[in-house]
Amino acid sequence: MKLMHELRSFFTPAHKKPVEEHLIRDSTTRRLIEDAENLLVRISENKPKNTNVIKRKQREWSIKVKLKQQMIHVIMTDSKHSTAPIKKRFTIICYRKYVKANDGVGVCKEASIHYLKDGRSHTRSIKDSPLFQTLFYRIHYLDSVLSNEISTITESPKSLLQHQEQLLKTSDHNQLHVLIDEAKRYKQLLAKFQVDPSIEHRLARILEHSSMLVEDFAMLDFEERHTVRRMLREDIPSLLHSYISLSTKHRLEQQENVYLTLFKMELTLIDYKEKIEKERVARMDQLFKLQSMRYDRKK
Repeated sequence: MKLMHELRSFFTPAHKKPVEEHLIRDSTTRRLIEDAENLLVRISENKPKNTNVIKRKQREWSIKVKLKQQMIHVIMTDSKHSTAPIKKRFTIICYRKYVKANDGVGVCKEASIHYLKDGRSHTRSIKDSPLFQTLFYRIHYLDSVLSNEISTITESPKSLLQHQEQLLKTSDHNQLHVLIDEAKRYKQLLAKFQVDPSIEHRLARILEHSSMLVEDFAMLDFEERHTVRRMLREDIPSLLHSYISLSTKHRLEQQENVYLTLFKMELTLIDYKEKIEKERVARMDQLFKLQSMRYDRKK
């Protein structure tokens, strides 16, 4: 299986190979992507003409959205003042759904990153990167608005939250840091629904404790790792989606139960963190004994 994957990767053209996630997961790049998402939301709210060019320029980056009869272009470029480790340009081009569609959304013609590394120019694909899935969703939503398929965006926050929940549940990424990133984006969208601050704080604590497990996640056993992934991927989104779907009266009635459930999840993560720390101490003691046997001089 590994050999087949390596062979497939070898014969895949460079520009179609997926970008290495660590190249785009710095805070500056994530803020750039979020800024582009917010720009697309504002464009959807204003419902511009079908042909238009909207630009947004910040100190560290620039964003250009081109609305054409047949395609939507989104171009994001780091400026010379960018604090990102690698300067880059993202290019996303999607067909309008009435031109070329797949499963009801416009086909993505190009989704690439261009960057310089070690003095060489590189092009890689961002089409399947988890970091860009919400951006693609907002492009497709904008397409629907421009096509007059959506007359208002009053449901937009809820539909975005449902979309982010679906991303978490269907994600085939088992890497903990990827799931945490998606869960953080879910939390940001949740802020639009006037959730009680105590619940938001509990969720923030869960994400904080989850982040502390990333480095030594492999030290947990299979069942424990599965529990953490399931918590982020399924349990939390399902719980909170059900909660915000309730009427105001029933939300108040269920608020304590939601809080206690999240608190139990947090305690589970704390237990795992303490287990890892104990294993670290045990390993250190073992090393001390081993080194003592090797290097203690006989008297």
